[in-house]
Amino acid sequence: MILSRILGTGHYLPPKVVTNLDIMKRMETTNEFIVERTGVRCRRYAEPGVSASDLAVPACRAAVQDAGLRMDQVDLLIMNTITPDHADPGCAFFLQAKLGLPGIAVMDIRQQCAGLIYGLAIADHFVRAGTYRHVLVACSEVLSKRIDGSLDGRNIAILLGDGAGAVVVGPSADGRKGILSTILHADGAGAKALYTAAPGSALGRTEHITKEDIDAGRVHFRMDGRAVFDNGVARMSEAVVESLKVNGLTMDAIDVLIPHQANLRMLEAVVARVAAPMEKVFVNVQEYGNMASACLPIALDQARKSGMARDGSLVLLVAFGSGFVWASALVRL
Repeated sequence: MILSRILGTGHYLPPKVVTNLDIMKRMETTNEFIVERTGVRCRRYAEPGVSASDLAVPACRAAVQDAGLRMDQVDLLIMNTITPDHADPGCAFFLQAKLGLPGIAVMDIRQQCAGLIYGLAIADHFVRAGTYRHVLVACSEVLSKRIDGSLDGRNIAILLGDGAGAVVVGPSADGRKGILSTILHADGAGAKALYTAAPGSALGRTEHITKEDIDAGRVHFRMDGRAVFDNGVARMSEAVVESLKVNGLTMDAIDVLIPHQANLRMLEAVVARVAAPMEKVFVNVQEYGNMASACLPIALDQARKSGMARDGSLVLLVAFGSGFVWASALVRL
């Protein structure tokens, strides 16, 4: 039986650093409020002419190089983003052209902050089935271009940052190393706790978008902060416990726990619930903010490059996002 493995990782962060003091110039808030509520102290913003596919290119190239492969050895590209280059076609097509990968299969997924884990699940199944040999999974976000600093939008605007991460999945030459499990969940009953209303075919009209949509803020994220926080803590905690149970393990066996970097207070609550030693938990949200789907692949790459996650480490990835969607992936590097 073919076992799939993460062969390489890479990430890219735009150079522009935006501090909480910079955020204070754009909206009514304070550094103390942001740090107390979220733990975020700074984040990265892409320049105006930079798109999601632009950010993804260096991350993908780094992951392919880390895997010891050439770009032309990739035979499936999967991309997750909630900030696509254009409304259509999918962002994966624009990324494909920039990577110079004509003719291969590409796939867009929209699993928000759980995009990496859903992408890993798809890649894992394709590789184990022998359908594709090397799958490139990219997660890229330019959330700074969707920021609304109004009273209605600032609860999420203070969190957001830009970045991209990528992984290459392929066959494992070592039967002990690989993607051991991916467990996926969703509950659409909570979809409107964090969503963008317009444009959308559910608005009950013929116009795609109107000035009223813009004036009313329907083109921006709207979040029920308490619902998202409570569900995020509960679902990520459940995902950790479920993964351990399915694999017959305890937390002692996990070398590194990498949660979605939603909010430092959410991470602290999850860690307390699952009784994970803080020294085993990778956290970078203070420095980069919430980058939606880009958080996990960036964190995974940084954990590897920092030496926290090494060759042979047992790493548990867990995420929660709008939808609601939540998932876990247990991998032996």
